[in-house]
Amino acid sequence: MDFRGVWTALVTPFDKKGEIDWSSLEQLLDIQQKAKVTGVVVTATTGEAPTLSLEEKIKIVKFSREHLSSDIRVMAGSGGNSTSSSVEVSMKLEQAGAECLLVVTPYYNKPGTEGIIAHFKRISSAVKVPLCLYHVPGRTGVRLSAESIARICEVDRVEAVKEASGDISLFSAARLECMKLNKRIAFLSGDDFTYLASLSVGGDGCISVVSNVYPKAMVDMSECYFNENNKEAIRYNDILYPVAVAMFCETNPTPVKAALASRGLILNTLREPLVPVSQVHYQSIEKICQQADIKLKA
Repeated sequence: MDFRGVWTALVTPFDKKGEIDWSSLEQLLDIQQKAKVTGVVVTATTGEAPTLSLEEKIKIVKFSREHLSSDIRVMAGSGGNSTSSSVEVSMKLEQAGAECLLVVTPYYNKPGTEGIIAHFKRISSAVKVPLCLYHVPGRTGVRLSAESIARICEVDRVEAVKEASGDISLFSAARLECMKLNKRIAFLSGDDFTYLASLSVGGDGCISVVSNVYPKAMVDMSECYFNENNKEAIRYNDILYPVAVAMFCETNPTPVKAALASRGLILNTLREPLVPVSQVHYQSIEKICQQADIKLKA
């Protein structure tokens, strides 16, 4: 699979009762398709995966794959901290139409490298689609070394890494370690703050929260960089960087849902234990996005 470019970590819109808002999801998918993103990532962190049932995850993947054109890929979050459950979810989301699976390193029980490798091998043996290793130590409590990332990437079907430590040094080191393998591993930034910087050290793309709100600008920034128009890429980054900061003023995805709600695209509804951002942050997010709108139109 060609992972190059922008993948949007899509929110899951809910109605007032906390049920999935399918009409809003359809609208969000249309926006992503119009912007020509590489793909969408559903049923993952930004999609509030911990509060989605397996049945809901299957329906979201099916809905997304059926609604989007074939040139927009669908990646689905299927990992967890139980290997047997992760295998079951992975198999069912693959059957639902996911073309790639985002698999987080097991959290809470915090296995070592050998345990994580065993976890990925079990999932790999159960599916036929590529796997993307999701390294996010801020959420899992597990920070892998560059060498450990490369060892996990040796597992069959692991073809990409979502590196979300925010550490460009680790991003670079892990990529170099993976270059020693007898396979191509795509490296995707999992942090909007470091996306442009990650491209400069050989990154292939990003799994973005900001692209929920600014998919075209994120795609344009990427294309500017890939076409060696660095000055314009930096201009985009300068505009989008404050937005990226705002999207993490509280726990993701509460700020990005506030941003989308302020544009009338979804309701500002989350499933507990997540709750909407404070009114102060809501107003700040709205203002920062308005400023970005003006600058992007200039």
